[in-house]
Amino acid sequence: MMLYEVASVEDRGSYWYVTGVTENSFSTADSKENFLKLSHSSAKIIKDAILAEKEVRIIKPLRAVEVLPADLKIITTPEDDIKSIRDNAIKRVRVTINPELANLSGLTFYGFICLNNELADKGFFITDENRESKYLAILETGDEKLIQKLEDYLNYRDELSRTASVFKKFEIFRKSVLEQTDKDKITKLADDYLSDYYSRY
Repeated sequence: MMLYEVASVEDRGSYWYVTGVTENSFSTADSKENFLKLSHSSAKIIKDAILAEKEVRIIKPLRAVEVLPADLKIITTPEDDIKSIRDNAIKRVRVTINPELANLSGLTFYGFICLNNELADKGFFITDENRESKYLAILETGDEKLIQKLEDYLNYRDELSRTASVFKKFEIFRKSVLEQTDKDKITKLADDYLSDYYSRY
């Protein structure tokens, strides 16, 4: 599958309202959301506008099979439009974390499930409560192939845990923003979230 960036959009009659940008993937192919393929330039313009907490519209009809810069309309949100300010703050955070969430491929999840099943078939049913004792039991077998499967299993599990953590924190942030009515507090929530997110690197 060739990778390119797409805009997630909502149909608003004469234009498409952009809710985010992500890479096309298996998850976008099966999604109920609407996606439009972006040219490289359009993807950059949209991301920059979202990071500046501006609204992005894609004017209909499209001029080509992908969204071109001429199809875009960038709108500065009025300071008293709290709903748009909330939406823009959420989009700013989402466009930053989407690459990490998109990196969790279906293949990673599939690999984890297969290894979990293989370990269970060998009698090692791993849960959060018993994982330490099961890991030790596998290591004590001395079986090189089984130990390698455990290492691969742990790598998949770590990747899934990291992504789940990012998603859970995003959901907490999103709910906090939706409850807020003060523009400065909304901006601070987004800034604090991104500061925490980047501190992991």
